[in-house]
Amino acid sequence: MTNEARTTTGPDGELSTEHPVDPRAIAITGLTTLAWYAVPDVVRHRGARALLKTGVLVAGGVLSTTSTIEGRRAREAFGSLRETLPADPTADPAVSVPEREEPDADTTGRGRETGPSPVAIGAATLGVVAGSVALAVAGEKWLYRRGERLRARGTRLPHTRVALASAVVAGALAALEPFAWKGAERFGTPR
Repeated sequence: MTNEARTTTGPDGELSTEHPVDPRAIAITGLTTLAWYAVPDVVRHRGARALLKTGVLVAGGVLSTTSTIEGRRAREAFGSLRETLPADPTADPAVSVPEREEPDADTTGRGRETGPSPVAIGAATLGVVAGSVALAVAGEKWLYRRGERLRARGTRLPHTRVALASAVVAGALAALEPFAWKGAERFGTPR
């Protein structure tokens, strides 16, 4: 198995990219998840746990950015974006703000594409983000309570046991992620 994406030509002549499973991404995701949820076994003080979890999150992010295929792609995209932007947009007279096109005088609405309003898109996005955050917080609380119940029963390293199960699930999801994008592309949803 290769760790680089391959571009192939399909039967219809279109180019497609095969998304490989990146073992580094799986390992980093699993180990970061394990460390994140095992922290209460290492540090009992809530403030110290928050500090340690921040360190775990930063380390996982740095490792993902520097060691994985997706991290390399993100760095390349950022680099190419930086190359397209001038150092000081006000100093370059060739760079100007494009003039806004006025809509047609057509009052019937024919010929113009309509879609959701920016307000509707913003509200939907805010709703999805709020829902995701609420779900994540509820999941975090549930996992913590599960570890505390195991601790109350006298289980040794209770949060680490919960962390191991969570790490396996996170690693499996990381392994399936490339196939999810491949399925989305099949249904016309661009990545």
